[in-house]
Amino acid sequence: MKLERKNFKGKLILIPAVAAFLLALIPTLTHNWPLSWDIFYHVQYAKIYSQYGFTLVDPLLNAPTGQVIGYPPLFHLLLAALGTVLKVDYFQIARFMQPFIAMSIVLSVSYVAKKLYGEIAGMSTGFLLISSYMLTRLLLPIPENLALIFLPLSVYFYYISITKRTLKYAVISGILFILVCLSHQAAILCLLLVIISFTLLEIILSRRITVLKNFGAFLSVGIILGIMGLIMLLILKPGLLNTIMQKGIEAIGFGTKLYYNKTFSNLGYLSHLGAFVSLFALVGAIASMKLRSKKGLFMLTWILVLFLLSKAYWFGINVISYRVLVYILIPMTILGGFGLSHVYYHLKDYKRFSSPRFRSAFLIALLGLSMFFGVLTVTNSEMGVFYAKPASGNFQIAPPTASEVELASWFKANGNRSESILTTNQYSGMLVSSYAEMPMHYNFENFNSTTSKSVFQKESIGYIVLDKRLTIPSENGTFYLQKENSEFYPLYYYTVNISSHLSEIVPSFAELVYENQDFLVFKV
Repeated sequence: MKLERKNFKGKLILIPAVAAFLLALIPTLTHNWPLSWDIFYHVQYAKIYSQYGFTLVDPLLNAPTGQVIGYPPLFHLLLAALGTVLKVDYFQIARFMQPFIAMSIVLSVSYVAKKLYGEIAGMSTGFLLISSYMLTRLLLPIPENLALIFLPLSVYFYYISITKRTLKYAVISGILFILVCLSHQAAILCLLLVIISFTLLEIILSRRITVLKNFGAFLSVGIILGIMGLIMLLILKPGLLNTIMQKGIEAIGFGTKLYYNKTFSNLGYLSHLGAFVSLFALVGAIASMKLRSKKGLFMLTWILVLFLLSKAYWFGINVISYRVLVYILIPMTILGGFGLSHVYYHLKDYKRFSSPRFRSAFLIALLGLSMFFGVLTVTNSEMGVFYAKPASGNFQIAPPTASEVELASWFKANGNRSESILTTNQYSGMLVSSYAEMPMHYNFENFNSTTSKSVFQKESIGYIVLDKRLTIPSENGTFYLQKENSEFYPLYYYTVNISSHLSEIVPSFAELVYENQDFLVFKV
């Protein structure tokens, strides 16, 4: 009987993982599209790989020259493999990946918490993850979330390596680091900063410079695989290697330069991480300091390093603070799981609360409340809704509207794929490009009603697509084009109704071939 109970306790971390799967299943079944705008170009990259093999350039974007694929390939290769083997539309593959991604992240973080602090802490950590508002991001089918499955495991094995003085676990950590490198750029930076800070902290605490051997073992996997990869490219694809040598790491999707800041208020940190996560992380931090726990010191270092990264603009470095928040959430929930388990076990010291029934009821109530917060998050009406934020105000870009789906379907049935589209709304154009595999031309502002046909032909532009929704009031009654930048693409607004000024927008040789509620399509 004791053996059975022990086996059950060892499987407690499966409970929040299954709960995360079920929570992610709710928006997956109630939304027809994947819960992300980013998935449009991720699906497109997967299609490019399935058609052309491994390549550095997406020929459908920024036609006719093409655009460098700005991501490592692992997620897209996985998407392409599943779509090809199962013979299912890539968008639907991405959609049904959502519950498995959420479950895997929760299981990974819970496993680390269990190995560090025990079964109750592991289970509690998983439920604290679920309680956070950041759950909205954890179930998105994006490369970053694939990296988040491997990242906590890599940190844990490196921690074991340096504290137990063994190189074996550093190598395992290094292998997981390679998977992170193949998944997402930001995760690479976050993981490296944590690994370096752990190395320095252990040198300070143990006064052993030999810890650098562990760091070397961690890096050795990547160095060896990198050399092997270069040799294979030299033999199989020397042209590809030459491109990489000329353009550097940006050629293979590892460019991380930002041209702007997006800061986040301190109150925003607390509201997005969640009350439960913040409260029990504080309890865990206090308990760690009282116990003079070395593990706790490493956890606090992990949190501090990522917090400082989210505030990199203090040091003149551009950063999107919100994007770092999900990385802070991982050590916060692990520390919070320890804090919750610490309270659970210390209830034994108080006669009024020491009975096993009360302590179990206390734990179940808190975990049930965490689940309730998770339900509120995934059933929110804004779940899966994404906006571009130009100067004229928020503009919805996902999920696609009925008009956008109709537009993409028309191009899939009627579009000439050897010609590109030029559009005032490149977000909708991205859907058309991904869904109908139509090339999309950039720089709408360079073309107007006086542009000659030969210029359109030289650029292989076959279609002009106007979004009727992109209108702004004119201050002096004149009709003009206004370009407004946003996160991914610019949006092009005309003053007043475009339908009454078509002769001032499109050339006379362009023929209207399709119209729906929101879009006009002209064939050049």
